[in-house]
Amino acid sequence: MGRFVKSVSLVRSALAGLGDLFVPGLCPGCSQAKPGPDGLCQTCNVELLSLVALPYCPRCGSTLGVGIPAYDDGCWQCPNPLPRFDRVFRLGPYAGPLRRAIRSLKYHGRQDLLGRLGGMLAQVVRANSHEPLLERYDVIVPATMHWVRRLVRGADHAALLANALSKPLGVPCGQELRRVRNTPPQVYLSRAKRIVNVRGAFIAPSPLSVQGSRVLLVDDVTTTGATANECARTLLQAGATCVSLAVIAKAEKPAAYTEHWQNV
Repeated sequence: MGRFVKSVSLVRSALAGLGDLFVPGLCPGCSQAKPGPDGLCQTCNVELLSLVALPYCPRCGSTLGVGIPAYDDGCWQCPNPLPRFDRVFRLGPYAGPLRRAIRSLKYHGRQDLLGRLGGMLAQVVRANSHEPLLERYDVIVPATMHWVRRLVRGADHAALLANALSKPLGVPCGQELRRVRNTPPQVYLSRAKRIVNVRGAFIAPSPLSVQGSRVLLVDDVTTTGATANECARTLLQAGATCVSLAVIAKAEKPAAYTEHWQNV
């Protein structure tokens, strides 16, 4: 059954990709209207900006309710124990045009979105960093894919996003992480099983290049934070002094953001 479901998913992705080829030039956020100069149509731009405006916990990335303050030491939604990365920068919840744009990037090869999403995420990092960026981070490191999955997808999207962040932030992009186990997809696993699934999946191939570094870890989406936590654990064991996480979106239950999003 698992192989059948995976085959169906691959066929669907392939057909969707063919659709993009036959009907080029449509907004990746809605696949209906023509995009503007920044890659999205006007309607999707408005929805995207409303998602980015939602308040979130800087410790775990979860959307906060109306009137709930954001504390640096976490919120009631933070996992216990807390992840090893010290804070999260994000654009918004994995919903609406943000979700569709990420899927277009990952499954349909819409790399033209990297400039827009990377530029917006760079603004979030810059606006929410307590110190000047060159004093806060020494290197940007992607939560890299295993080479087998990169071969299937055609690109390592975390690496592409890390490169898109490097120039606007003025921080070099490095390759201090390598994924050495091609772990099963995490989507249907509990947080506890996700932690076990990615345990030992990464190595720091050149520990000397990590020692004493302040690292900005980059990925496209975080859910429970298990993968990012394992990346941070690996980097800290190799000698990094701190690790922060920057993602395009946080996947969470719709109840966490729907009511507030509609009222923005």
